[in-house]
Amino acid sequence: MENRESKPKQYIALKLKDNKNPMRTIPILDEGEFTLADSHAIALYLITKYGKPEHSYLYPDDIRTRARIHQIMFIGVLFPRLRAVMAPTYSGKLGELSNRMIVNIVDAYTMLEEYLASSSFLTGNSMTVADLSVLTTVSSLNGLHPIDGRKFPKLTKWLNTMNDMDVCRRINAPGSELHVMGLKALMTNYKSNQKSKL
Repeated sequence: MENRESKPKQYIALKLKDNKNPMRTIPILDEGEFTLADSHAIALYLITKYGKPEHSYLYPDDIRTRARIHQIMFIGVLFPRLRAVMAPTYSGKLGELSNRMIVNIVDAYTMLEEYLASSSFLTGNSMTVADLSVLTTVSSLNGLHPIDGRKFPKLTKWLNTMNDMDVCRRINAPGSELHVMGLKALMTNYKSNQKSKL
């Protein structure tokens, strides 16, 4: 959401008040004296503060497992590939994925396939918060440029496994579908406007 006018007024007020969100990003967590931006940092904070013992597999105490989780969550490859599509689309300047965007998305799929080479999930054989975090981005990327199951069998299997989980069906799938539909609608609108100018 590059256009400041399109951001909710409450978000803008929170952003400006006491410089709580210099990053100017969504989401933001505000607990009065404590404010946190970035979805990855928020997820780790929430699971550490509010997680119950039965959910410890999502963010285990083992320091090496946590290091792998952090590596996946903060890798800085996946979301920039999606943002490269979202920014021009939301600002009305993109009608379809460019070849460069497609190459970058496929490169991200290749990286994930390699992470899944010897395990069922991204950091081992149990799902963690890293898998949930990556799922949100991969779901949107897959909706824009579908994963080739022959080229990326492990990633395809991982995505199907994640999508079969109740929490992912209830929470991630509807949001992802809306996000992809919205992006595609904006791209179609841009192409239509370009044709009408001819």
